Amino acid sequence: MSRTRTRQRRPIILLRPVPRETPLHRVWAGTKVLSAAALSVAVSFAPSWTGLGILLSVLVVGVLVARIPRGVVPTIPWWVFAVLAIGLVLNAAGGGLTAYVRTILLGVGLLVLASLVGWTTRLSDLVDALPVLFAPLRLLRLPVDEWVTVCALALRMLPTVRAEMRVLFAARKVRGRPGIRDPAGWWQEVADSVGAVVSVSMRQVRDLGDALSVRGPRSATRRPLRLRLGDVVTVLVVAGACTAITVWG
Repeated sequence: MSRTRTRQRRPIILLRPVPRETPLHRVWAGTKVLSAAALSVAVSFAPSWTGLGILLSVLVVGVLVARIPRGVVPTIPWWVFAVLAIGLVLNAAGGGLTAYVRTILLGVGLLVLASLVGWTTRLSDLVDALPVLFAPLRLLRLPVDEWVTVCALALRMLPTVRAEMRVLFAARKVRGRPGIRDPAGWWQEVADSVGAVVSVSMRQVRDLGDALSVRGPRSATRRPLRLRLGDVVTVLVVAGACTAITVWG
């Protein structure tokens, strides 16, 4: 058996931090979320070549500071490149090649920006930052505590659901894939997979709800917010980048 046939594909891993001790890892999770949101809004309203270049520069600096390895990048399927190539040909024929390329670069940049936050932020830190991020909504008398609880439970359930999905896909791989000859059979396979994942998720949610009912209500303990030098530097860099995108974009 050849090496190319046995080479494993790198899967898509979401919200799993890269174990590093870097200045970007030590930045508060709320600072990274707000910075990513500000950059996304700024470059989305001004998706020019200058704005995309500034976003790319910020991403390169962030990846270098966080020392993100190449292995965290998933293997992109061939059909993604095929779809992009078809769109490139159609837009080139219609005269919208420049807008198409900028749209693709914008999407890739925003995806890398969101991934950079996930690679440098633990789920527990993100959960602790939610009450502070949602605090201004209390002025509008919105149910902030309930929203924070739901988001925190959803984030804490992600590793469990991810582990169950890995077991499910491993079982399907061991069972073997006989091959799907028509699109109807492909959609049936997709429906079966989605149904199994939903069933596993509902079971995990039911078990978690039973555990919370038995434990009863408890007062939530929040860590004090302590901003460091890395937070100040991050805010200054993002503020400068957003200003440059707005002025020169």
